[in-house]
Amino acid sequence: MNFYMTTGTFSFLKRIQDKRANLPLILLNNPKTAALIHETDQKTIFSSARKFEVLDGFGPLKQEGFYALHNIPVSIEDRPAFEFDLKNKLASIKNETGIHAMRILSPIKSDTYVVMTNWKNEQAYAKWDTSALLPNKSSL
Repeated sequence: MNFYMTTGTFSFLKRIQDKRANLPLILLNNPKTAALIHETDQKTIFSSARKFEVLDGFGPLKQEGFYALHNIPVSIEDRPAFEFDLKNKLASIKNETGIHAMRILSPIKSDTYVVMTNWKNEQAYAKWDTSALLPNKSSL
């Protein structure tokens, strides 16, 4: 499965989402930035996007709720061990209260992995986050 992410202003990305209502595009935003994500087995509609391979995950991505994206840089030589450890650490996350979906995204042209989680609300995420073992957290 391929996963694409592009960033821009909320209004610009919202127009793209509205024009492509037939595609499963999810628009994420916070006061600082916005991102549009596209998960597909095919090519993306984005002219400029970060491309990832979905290594692991569960649940359908939803437009509603709270999303957290954890960006984790990993050197090429450390990738196999990192992926093994990360999958093991996150194996139990699907049992957390309030989680809808999760994706472990392997970068195609960079060194930064993304762990993306979709929660019922920010409070459910915050409860899990206090016990999470992920370094270099940044939420969108």
